[in-house]
Amino acid sequence: MSDPTRYREPRHPIRVVSLRTGLSPDVLRVWERRYGVVTPQRSEGGQRLYSDADIERLTLLNRATQAGRAIRRVAELRDDELAALVEEDAAARASAAPAAPATAGGGDAAQDHLDAALTAVEALDSGQLQFALGQAVFSLGAIDFVDRVLAPLLRRIGDRWHDGTLTPAHEHAATVIIKRTLQWMEEILETPGSAPLMLVTTPAGERHEMGALLAGVVARTEGWRVRQLGPDLPAGATAKAAAQSGARAVAVSSVRAADSARLLVELKELRAALGDGVELLVGGAAAAPLRDRIDGIGARYLAGLGELRRHLQDLRT
Repeated sequence: MSDPTRYREPRHPIRVVSLRTGLSPDVLRVWERRYGVVTPQRSEGGQRLYSDADIERLTLLNRATQAGRAIRRVAELRDDELAALVEEDAAARASAAPAAPATAGGGDAAQDHLDAALTAVEALDSGQLQFALGQAVFSLGAIDFVDRVLAPLLRRIGDRWHDGTLTPAHEHAATVIIKRTLQWMEEILETPGSAPLMLVTTPAGERHEMGALLAGVVARTEGWRVRQLGPDLPAGATAKAAAQSGARAVAVSSVRAADSARLLVELKELRAALGDGVELLVGGAAAAPLRDRIDGIGARYLAGLGELRRHLQDLRT
C-alpha cells in the first residue's frame, strides 16, 4: 500500500461502504454490534466513518458468507486469513462448476433484481422501479449492480422498445428513474480530491445521455473524480472544459447518432483540441461501426463498461 496512513483514514460514510461492499447498512450495523468485524470512527456530527481497510475487510467477509460460511465463524479471522479463505472458496466453486463462475453478488440475486425491475417497467410503476433498483444497489454493490442489473435492463428496454412490446411511455418513464438512480450513485460514491478527473458528455446532436451516466458511475467505482457535462456538447466547449478543469480523460458516449460522418468529424475536432496528456475515450452503439477510425485519430474506442473499467485501472497505474 503506497500510503498506509490514508489506507487507515476514516473517511467513507456508511452509504458508500454499503455500495462498495454489497452489504446493507442494517447488516453492517448488526455485524459491528454482534461480532465487532470493524470499528468505524465517528465524525463530529456522530456519523460513522470507515477506512479503505475497513471496506476491504468487509468485502472479504461478505464474500465468505456468500460462499456459505457463518459470519460468527469468520468474524475473528485476520485479513490475510480471510483473503486466503475467500480465494480457496472461489477456486473450489470454479472447479465444481467451471461453466458458471460465482461472483460476489451471489448466483441468482442479480437475475432476481433484474426481473423485478423489468416487471416494474412493464407495469409503468415508477415507484416500484425506484425501489427495485435501490434494493439491487444495496444488495449487490455498485459494480455488480451496474454490470449485472442496470446494463442488461437498459438493453432489454431498448430491444423491447424497438420491437414494439414496450411503448415510448414505458421507455421514458423508466429513463427518468434510472437517471435519478445513477445521479444518486454518483453523489454518494465519493472520491478524494487528489484522484484523477474524467469529464463525461455526449457529442453535438446526441441527446441520449444514459451511456454517459453509466460511464460516470463506473469511473467513480474505480476511484476517479467525475464531472458530467450533460448531453449534446460541441467539441470546442468540451475541450475548453477539459483545459480549465485539468481533466486526465474525457469520455464521450454516442448511442443513436443520426450521422456517422458528423460524429467522426466531432471526435477528430475534440481529439485535436484536447492536446497531449488528455485521453479521449469513446463508447456507445453509434460509435461501434467507427471503431477502427476512432482508434486511428488517436482516441480510444471501448466496447462496453468492462473495457472502460479495465482501461481506467490502467490509466491510474
